[in-house]
Amino acid sequence: MTFVLRMAWRETRAAWARLLFFFFCVAIGVAAIIVIRSVIQSVRSTLTREAREIIGADIVVQSPRPPTDEVRAILNQELAGAELARTEVVQTRTMAAAEKGKGNGKVKLVELRGIETGFPLYGSIALEDGTLTPQLLAGRGVAVTPEFLLEMDLAAGDAVKLGGQRFTIRGVVTKDRIDNGGQAFAFGPRVYLALADLRAIGLLGFGSSANYRTFLKVDERRIDDITSRLKERYRDSIVGVRSWRTFEDRLGQNLVTAENYLSLVGFAMVVLGGIGVWSVTRVLVQQKVKSVAILKCLGATARQVLAVYVIEVLWLTLSGCVLGAGLAAAAVAAIPDRLLAPLGIATVAVTPSAAAQGIAVGILVSLLFALVPLLEMRRVKPLLLLRVDTAGEARRGDVISRLVAVATLGALVLVAIWQSGSLRAGLFVSGGLAAVALLLLGASRFLLWGTAPLARSRWFAVRHAIVSLARPGNQTRVILTSVGLGCFFVLAVRAIQINLVDDFLSQIGATSPDLVLIDVQRDQVEAVQSVSAPYVIEPPRIVPLMRARVAGIEGARVHLPTPQAIREQGTLTREFGITYRDALQANERLTAGRFWNGAAPGPPDPAADAEVSISEEVRDDGEVGVGDLVRLDIAGQVVRARVTSIRHVAWDETQNGGFFFVLRPGPYLARVPSTFVGFVRTGEDAARRAALQRNLVDKFPNVSAIDVRAVVASIRTVLDNITLGISVVGGITVASGVLILIGAVAMTKFQRLYEAAIYRTLGASTRVLTAMVTVEYGVLGLLAGLMGALGAMGLSWALATYLFDIRWRPAAGLLSAGAVATAAVVCVVGLAASVDVLLRKPMATLRE
Repeated sequence: MTFVLRMAWRETRAAWARLLFFFFCVAIGVAAIIVIRSVIQSVRSTLTREAREIIGADIVVQSPRPPTDEVRAILNQELAGAELARTEVVQTRTMAAAEKGKGNGKVKLVELRGIETGFPLYGSIALEDGTLTPQLLAGRGVAVTPEFLLEMDLAAGDAVKLGGQRFTIRGVVTKDRIDNGGQAFAFGPRVYLALADLRAIGLLGFGSSANYRTFLKVDERRIDDITSRLKERYRDSIVGVRSWRTFEDRLGQNLVTAENYLSLVGFAMVVLGGIGVWSVTRVLVQQKVKSVAILKCLGATARQVLAVYVIEVLWLTLSGCVLGAGLAAAAVAAIPDRLLAPLGIATVAVTPSAAAQGIAVGILVSLLFALVPLLEMRRVKPLLLLRVDTAGEARRGDVISRLVAVATLGALVLVAIWQSGSLRAGLFVSGGLAAVALLLLGASRFLLWGTAPLARSRWFAVRHAIVSLARPGNQTRVILTSVGLGCFFVLAVRAIQINLVDDFLSQIGATSPDLVLIDVQRDQVEAVQSVSAPYVIEPPRIVPLMRARVAGIEGARVHLPTPQAIREQGTLTREFGITYRDALQANERLTAGRFWNGAAPGPPDPAADAEVSISEEVRDDGEVGVGDLVRLDIAGQVVRARVTSIRHVAWDETQNGGFFFVLRPGPYLARVPSTFVGFVRTGEDAARRAALQRNLVDKFPNVSAIDVRAVVASIRTVLDNITLGISVVGGITVASGVLILIGAVAMTKFQRLYEAAIYRTLGASTRVLTAMVTVEYGVLGLLAGLMGALGAMGLSWALATYLFDIRWRPAAGLLSAGAVATAAVVCVVGLAASVDVLLRKPMATLRE
């Protein structure tokens, strides 16, 4: 063993410069896994630890409608003897405007949160000069976010109009981690005011859109029991119940899932580094064949020789893992505080778990990729020193090598499953990497076949550059795989972004509205149309909107008599937005039954109150057909509707008729609450749009106007941020590919130096040698770029067609530029890494 250790150290010391590439391949992949896992584990630890403060209570009971006496009675019964504190919160939307002569004159949609004394029950709402208290909001005071002041050009102490009433800004919120009631999207900045003031300004009238929440602090020992009992009691209603413990569990599970899936990116990068390790080891074995033969002549066994190089690989891998951990620590420390502040996290550090996993994966993958080439050393015979022609046979694979290769692939699949925490995800990633590898392997064969005719070119540089591509040990496949993957990552993300953004922008100015008006009351419809008339380019469309749940189905194929049966069926359980009208819209086509013409004078039959038209999705999901009876719970009022038609809906034009259920107007509407939604087109003029918003705020305080163009701009910003993050990963992958390219050039330098010396001796100039290298790496880079671009085009098409359901655009300019840029990068790197070969004098090489 002493001999083995001494030989491993000597081999490493003698070849350290060439093995630096091995070292960095391992370090980059390990650093990627450690950074990803450390950041998410830190976020998870902080958020789950503070889950009670995020939710603001032990238990929250919420509903889209004001709690009824029955709801309150059930709550009081279940809380008997366990309630420690209770507070009410109501959240709704409205338009905010500054007083005339103040601010910049803008009108802003805001999320109003009306609170009572004691809110929140855990944690606090931090202000610039203290914390939010009921006394601060008393007498029509509000607390707003900094972005609200910035957008409105206001300051603390100024007045703002909400619901047509004057309020004074008394505080600026600097830290507010109370969640948004389970809502995934906020339509505007949050504004706090007293709940009594919110109720007094008339925004919570009949049919208004609001979220009513009761925050509860209860006996710690009874949290789970009370939560489960309330969920059971409210099972048949629209009331939702959640506790901080279920919030913590769900948050933790989601972050674990995110951690595992993102770690697959790090795993893919480690595999890419493993390809580089395999490349280095393969060339190392090629260079050390004679050395191994000498060792065997001197009495070394095949086991000892293999142990020497396995220990060398292990030593380099461990060193690379240590460097990777250091790079990860530096990267984590460099994360800007502004990115962590929204999560309430001050700092992030490398976690022991993440470091252990990153290092373990780095060691496993490196050893697995290095083992197959190293096993070739077992077949090197001492006779090789006397018979050079046996070298090829000595390095030929055998049954053991093939079995080890199969075992290596299986082990890589297991590592992928481990990193993803999912059998399905691990198999998908492994299959994807295998497919890409096979595709690029086929591309390398195609390259050699397709460029073979150029070997007969009259231009010397082209002829010999093409011959060099097929040189044994030239790393053509490795370069194509690594650079092609990096190009694929970056171009695929950019192509997908272009398709998504173009799809959003294509809607603006064509058929989509510029403003969406919500909470328009029945008696305000004509007045809203009249106020909007001077600002619009076409009459606004104002349609009725009701919220309903399916309470039962009596049909030929399905019988679901109760809400509980609907829940067990599982596909029609959500709350639907429904409407009523007397005609089909432009984006609808009748596929079955008969659509009505005009309002119904009375019920269609004794068993039904109304007629209803359903979409094909309702037919397919609920097995509902023409003639079936559907019971709809509309704000507590049950409407029995007979299905008389089925419609195909073009959902990409939902502003024209995006409803699963459409009722026929009739007498039943008198007992059903409804509001109206308006779709307004003002054109490109932002000033006209702002003026209309201000007039609507002045005359209809309850009406909220959502600026669709601003929403699309926000979506575009989100897409840009996501794309930036994934592009960083793609950029690192490209960097890994460039590193592999440099290593491949460095590892074959011993061949190139000799060839260059011969070429120079026969009269080739530096210019000719430079042209040869340029053509060789230019062809390699161009093919890698083309394969990456084609893969990106295929992925963007698949996602656009099958995932996002949008019109696909090939982004030919981007993909062409990406392929050319890849060729240029590979060419420049290849030339830079070959400078020594191009400039070295032939005499020194020949003397060696």
